[in-house]
Amino acid sequence: MSPRLHPLETRLLDHAAGCGDPAASALMDCHLALCDACAARVADLSGPGGRFLAAQSPLPVPPELFARIQDRISRVPPVPAAPPCISALAPCLPADLAKGWRGALTRGFRFLDLAVDLPKGVSLYLVHMAAGAPFPEHRHQGLEEMVILAGGLSDGNSRMEAGDWRGLEEGTRHAPRALAGEDCWLVARMEGEIRFTGWRGLIQRMI
Repeated sequence: MSPRLHPLETRLLDHAAGCGDPAASALMDCHLALCDACAARVADLSGPGGRFLAAQSPLPVPPELFARIQDRISRVPPVPAAPPCISALAPCLPADLAKGWRGALTRGFRFLDLAVDLPKGVSLYLVHMAAGAPFPEHRHQGLEEMVILAGGLSDGNSRMEAGDWRGLEEGTRHAPRALAGEDCWLVARMEGEIRFTGWRGLIQRMI
């Protein structure tokens, strides 16, 4: 797949170096699973570290290591056939995807807070928007980064489709809408909260 929108080179380097919180890693893994060009670039960036490790003398493997790995694998929930999540999100998904969804006082929109151990103020969401559904106008109080998993999204003059990555800086104000003809699924990493405008903002401030 060849998405049009990609993360910065510095983000690819951070991922190759193992930097970033679990939400940043999951978001990048989603993009890499859908973008052959960035996946190849991360493989190139990972090369020096891999060659360094290969040149080191082997260390003894703890006897209980394999059992610990098997135990962790057994506790990762399976990736469901629907919604169209990719395997990169498997460690973050709750055991029951039918529970925990919330809305935003608008029809055709819902989101799921993904269960990962994150730094304070950082969140990771799985978002579903029905075909053509709008998301209410809001303003970001921190950085938001997203990857489209399926379908597409329009936002002013911008259009995003499966695999595309987009970052929105603090203070960005917008009202995206799912493209017509197909539901939009995306994963989003957020630093800080969003503030709705209009009557939704009034209700938000009262809660």
